[in-house]
Amino acid sequence: MYKIEIRKQKLNFSAAHFITYENECEALHGHNYYTTVEMLGQLDENEYLMDFKLVKSELEKICKTLDHKVLMATRNPHLSFAENEGSLEVLFRSKKYVFPLEDVVKLAIANTTVEKLAEHISEQLIKALRAKGKLEKTSSLEVGVEETAGQMASFRVDFQQAD
Repeated sequence: MYKIEIRKQKLNFSAAHFITYENECEALHGHNYYTTVEMLGQLDENEYLMDFKLVKSELEKICKTLDHKVLMATRNPHLSFAENEGSLEVLFRSKKYVFPLEDVVKLAIANTTVEKLAEHISEQLIKALRAKGKLEKTSSLEVGVEETAGQMASFRVDFQQAD
């Protein structure tokens, strides 16, 4: 079994978000997020588990979609949404946010925690690598998202390999 790790300074994004929990809503704030990827598997005919350049390129594309945006969890049961004249209105009880639509990334997740961001990025990376036929020798993929130095969460996907 082989393992690759990618931890590059440029695989980052800056974004604003807030989290709801136990009937509370954090203040809107931002982070400079950094991402990592670890993959386990067998080598292909070229003696690669995965081409670093390909993984970095796909992860960089994903990060760019999130960069300098407000991250919005559209499956959050505590929030309600309305689009109006190019804006997104977000309600949490009596608290109301209004954002230009072009500044928002709507994510089909329940909260914009680093755990759920890691899962979202994992899903996007898997989709991109599968589209290129590049996961056949991979047994697992793990994406980490760090919101500040020393605070990170990761999400791991284990793949069933055909014998």
